[in-house]
Amino acid sequence: MSEIIKRIFNNRVIKTIIDVSMRVDIVTASSSIAYFGLLSIFPAIIIIATLLPYFGLTISTALSYVQMAVPTSVYDFSRPIIESILGQKGVGVLSASIIITLWSLSRVVASIRTAQNGIYGVQPKTIAIIDRFISMAWMILVLGIMGILLIIASVGSNILEALPISANLVQQIESAKSPVVIGGLFIGASLFNWVLPVKKPRLQWALVGTIVQVAIIIWLTKIFGWYVSLASQAYTFYQALSSAIILLLWINFIALAALIGTIVTATLEELFPSQNDKLAVIQTFGKSIIRKNGKK
Repeated sequence: MSEIIKRIFNNRVIKTIIDVSMRVDIVTASSSIAYFGLLSIFPAIIIIATLLPYFGLTISTALSYVQMAVPTSVYDFSRPIIESILGQKGVGVLSASIIITLWSLSRVVASIRTAQNGIYGVQPKTIAIIDRFISMAWMILVLGIMGILLIIASVGSNILEALPISANLVQQIESAKSPVVIGGLFIGASLFNWVLPVKKPRLQWALVGTIVQVAIIIWLTKIFGWYVSLASQAYTFYQALSSAIILLLWINFIALAALIGTIVTATLEELFPSQNDKLAVIQTFGKSIIRKNGKK
């Protein structure tokens, strides 16, 4: 029996998976990401509430996208506090919300990037402040792409009916809302997995990691509904606090799924290295031999 276990753990695939998984404490890393993610959500909702009238959108429209983005159990439990925040307006509140949101999101991206670099076993060559600006730039790019897709999807219910097009076409465009939102989220996750780490994985492995992330999130969504039904009974003493706790848990699970996807990508990168990686290993090995011979 011990011989079988030894063979299993000496297997190259198993050893690589264990090695990559042990490089970063993904539970602690996901908690850090979830903390800053929760910190950015509520001021971001205030910003959205301020911008809604400029796009001809209503609070109901915004809530419909929230409903598509989170499990039904999380949406039902968090809807009252989201509606309350959406009702907050004012220039002072908006200015503070923008500052808090940008800072929190930059910390989210920086936390994700740090965890990804740890999983890949690399360290950024830039100093901390430059690395923060890089994180901010990628955050703006990814959020911009996702935002454009969401705006395109939101145009349907408000403007399409005024255009001289058939009702059938309007209905088809309306039915495409969910795929557009899901597609935008998938593109955003793929970009995070592909371009955010210092070591850029190959695109095919980044896509595989993203698919794993999405699959885990879908699986967690089914389990999370059962968990929320129990947690909501325990946290009924205060609606706002209980909603924050539920959102924090959900963001933590999403962050955990994202890091597991990164582990899958990094494992595939090491099991199937590119030609450039192979040449780099050979060159490093050759230099080490030359140094040893030189010392002799």
